[in-house]
Amino acid sequence: MKISLISPPFGEYVKSSKLISLTGLDEIQRSEGLPIAPPVLEYLAGLTEKLAPDVEVELVDANREDLDIDEFTSDVVGISVLTPQAPWAYRAADRLRRRGIKVILGGMHVTVLPQEAKRHADSVVVGEAEGVWEELITDLRNSLESGKPELKPFYSGTQLPLVGLAQPKKGLLKTRYPMGSFFTARGCPFKCKYCSVYRFFGNNIRHRPIQDVVRELSNSPYRMFWNVDDNIWGAGIERSIELYVELYRELTTGSKKKWWIGSGDLASVQTSKGEELLKWAKRSGLTLAMVGWESENVVSLSQWNALTKQGKKREDAVRKIRDHGIDVMMFLMVGGREDTPDDYKRALEVCDRLGVMPHPMQVTPFPGTELFEEYGPYLIPERGWEYYNGNRAVFYHDDPRMSVENREKALFWLRAEAFSPKRVLSRLWQLKLKGFPMTHFTSAMIQIPMSRAFREISEGNPYV
Repeated sequence: MKISLISPPFGEYVKSSKLISLTGLDEIQRSEGLPIAPPVLEYLAGLTEKLAPDVEVELVDANREDLDIDEFTSDVVGISVLTPQAPWAYRAADRLRRRGIKVILGGMHVTVLPQEAKRHADSVVVGEAEGVWEELITDLRNSLESGKPELKPFYSGTQLPLVGLAQPKKGLLKTRYPMGSFFTARGCPFKCKYCSVYRFFGNNIRHRPIQDVVRELSNSPYRMFWNVDDNIWGAGIERSIELYVELYRELTTGSKKKWWIGSGDLASVQTSKGEELLKWAKRSGLTLAMVGWESENVVSLSQWNALTKQGKKREDAVRKIRDHGIDVMMFLMVGGREDTPDDYKRALEVCDRLGVMPHPMQVTPFPGTELFEEYGPYLIPERGWEYYNGNRAVFYHDDPRMSVENREKALFWLRAEAFSPKRVLSRLWQLKLKGFPMTHFTSAMIQIPMSRAFREISEGNPYV
């Protein structure tokens, strides 16, 4: 039995007989490619090898590879789906099934909307895969051998302890990536209305054994990693310090020396353990912390339940992180229903004031979140899931100055201004020598391509 696992592109169009990923306006990452292999693909390949070593596995990253659906010869195709990827995934699934290939859909989007996904799949994996993957493979094998539809319509995974997990399977993707990835925990203690993480992975934090994480990184050929945890220190400060100490002992000397980046909250670094946390994070190889600043609009922050993870002195928290030789990228959400045109300018001003790079995105109410329920009456029916990519406005705003066109224009303006060559050079110059050279290298590696991409897209944007 051969299984092909696909990570879909963000955005799509149909050309000739092929399904090809979209470049340009809807997803800047397509032009450069994501810096890491899709973690779910390599992990599922490792899980398959652990449970059924005789099964042949093929991995396809459609953000990096143009692919022809009609060329697939696998018995089964599995597609992991995020919301903006859903239209492409569904079209591809329909094409594959017409050719007699069985299709399994999984991921956050189909977990929230399993009935929608089932219209395009032989079966849907709801939730986490570990608890159902072996049963699914057995049913697939039986179905293929008997010629009978023995698959269940849905396989519902539960939230299991993260002990004895399969190791990601490397070397199956056709393209190379500059960074590896790893995760240490699942779940989030916060309940921000715009986030689907705590609903998908739960509010209770589940940790991987620290030695499992260290062993995985030690065996990896990569020198730079992206920690894909939702919150690099939100899984508990004491546990995070313990992890960083072990990473420092095992992976920061001689030829083993490695570095990493990841996303974290601002409240944790404001605690009494904040200094110790940052000291060991830096020593363990952390060069860049991507923090959820979210908004300069206090009303929006309050309505989104985001104040708890911000802490009371978030500007001081950003400065504290940078003082330890760790660069900061601030995630910003603009264009919410409480936002005004001035909030775009204020977002740029705070980044200039703190000397940090922003990552501004349109407020996007993803299905399965509380925000999706609240914004339901204002959603634009004509804008399908492919618009839910953080670049496009998908709901109406009461303020005529905040029309769909104006919000999209303002976002591209903010990105182009924030990543002007002058601002990029200024931010690099302001980095602390304590982080030299890897913090500077990491920052340049991220900012320079983003500067180029945002400028190119702004120049070609019909709204600007």
